[in-house]
Amino acid sequence: MALYTLAPQPWLIFLDDLGRIVPGGQLAIYAAGTSTPAVTYTSATGIAHPFPITLDSAGRVPGGLYLQPGLSYKFVLHEKQIEEPLDGGIIKSQEPIEAVPPSTPMGAVLTLSVPGDYVNINVSGVGVLQYVGGNDITIRGLVGGVLGQSLLIRNLGPATVWLYSQDPAAPAGAGLLSFVAIGPMPLVGDRGSAHFTYLSSGVWGMDSHMQGLPATQLFNAANYSGSDGMIWQANPARTYETFTIEGRQLLYAFNLSDGSILGPTFGIDLLRAMPFGWETIPPGNVSPTTVTEDAIAYGVGIVGATIPGEFVFRRVPFGTTWQPATGTLSIGGQISILLH
Repeated sequence: MALYTLAPQPWLIFLDDLGRIVPGGQLAIYAAGTSTPAVTYTSATGIAHPFPITLDSAGRVPGGLYLQPGLSYKFVLHEKQIEEPLDGGIIKSQEPIEAVPPSTPMGAVLTLSVPGDYVNINVSGVGVLQYVGGNDITIRGLVGGVLGQSLLIRNLGPATVWLYSQDPAAPAGAGLLSFVAIGPMPLVGDRGSAHFTYLSSGVWGMDSHMQGLPATQLFNAANYSGSDGMIWQANPARTYETFTIEGRQLLYAFNLSDGSILGPTFGIDLLRAMPFGWETIPPGNVSPTTVTEDAIAYGVGIVGATIPGEFVFRRVPFGTTWQPATGTLSIGGQISILLH
């Protein structure tokens, strides 16, 4: 796999301000905005140029000039050396010069078929990681990455690929940095994919994500509760919920029918725990929906982030307490909210 990218003009000829070649001139290349020499290369596999680079008799860089994808450089062109390196006068200077990585994934294809929880998948030389298994897989860490490496993760099966961001279980230099900072991002079904680039900070930075199908969660009665001693009992046979992430926006669509609200006391908040460990950013937002209780319809606002890690359902006007219901509470609607 190529680790470095060729400068835009493969045979670089440097000219002075009058358009003349600079035989034996010297090219100093620094990290942009600094006087720190940058390492550049004669090949895609990493044979380093000397610093400074001495041009040939035709004013050319000997061999190719390969740069590290994702970095910015400063080029300073000097006249021919007199006694010491770079003691020739400066002809011109230019920055920043960007090293642009390839726009398509390069490298081998790694196919996984066994479900499980992975913290150290080796992706050295890999450009595409694809999953074809029938049950869910969790990816927490990818080892073997090099600066600028491009990695496309694809789900080619019916299950879900869970990509965990900044998971402490991942080895050093192997973590993922996704759009959602807390909790996993799913790739659901065979249309889910995500793209990562290995960054200088030693993490895999996500730059695109397509979830595929909406995610669902197995029913758990503990996800539904109430404030002030109130008990919300959702009906597992009549509970339908989906979760879709676009960027950091979570779309929660729901139809919670034939539930119950029990005492001994009644408060203003019905609570639905955020799924998959996600958290919202305060102050969140409010989305109106409709509740039917004992065949009477009235307004409800769904509030995000009022209580960390919870969706909050409140009657309208806010501050109105809920009333007891036995198998007659139905709530339907959707809310879009920003995740951490």
